[in-house]
Amino acid sequence: MCRTRSLILLLLLVNLASCRYGFVPEGARGVKDVALDPTVNRTPLREAGMVLDAHLEQAFSDMGMIASGKPYHRLSCSIVSAWRERTTSGSLASTDRYRLFIRVLAKLSDGAGKVVWQETFSDQGTFSEGGQDEDALEETCRLVSLQIARAVAAWEP
Repeated sequence: MCRTRSLILLLLLVNLASCRYGFVPEGARGVKDVALDPTVNRTPLREAGMVLDAHLEQAFSDMGMIASGKPYHRLSCSIVSAWRERTTSGSLASTDRYRLFIRVLAKLSDGAGKVVWQETFSDQGTFSEGGQDEDALEETCRLVSLQIARAVAAWEP
């Protein structure tokens, strides 16, 4: 009986952890009228800007922050660096895993084009030996885009 309860509790916790909800501090007004500019990719990663743009659009849309009319704020992002690190030690018995890190500079501008907020974000994704850095790009860009959307939502003008 105790084992069954533990299993049910574990499944409920896993289900809760996999939810796509983001939390914004209570009382934070944030901005709700953001237009997204195309991301500038300053790294050798192929199509990194387009992948980040897709995830930013999804994250901002999920949080209801995409401008429906004339936007008052514009978000522009630049992927300023990317690097990889090996996460497992060399062993003949198993393949190595790698982490891809990216650093993104996000700037929020007002209607006049004046930068009112900027911050740098970074996160990581993983891929296996024999793969390329781009294999971790989806995961990495998804995590960074969620950080950016939450930060913009919590920012108060």
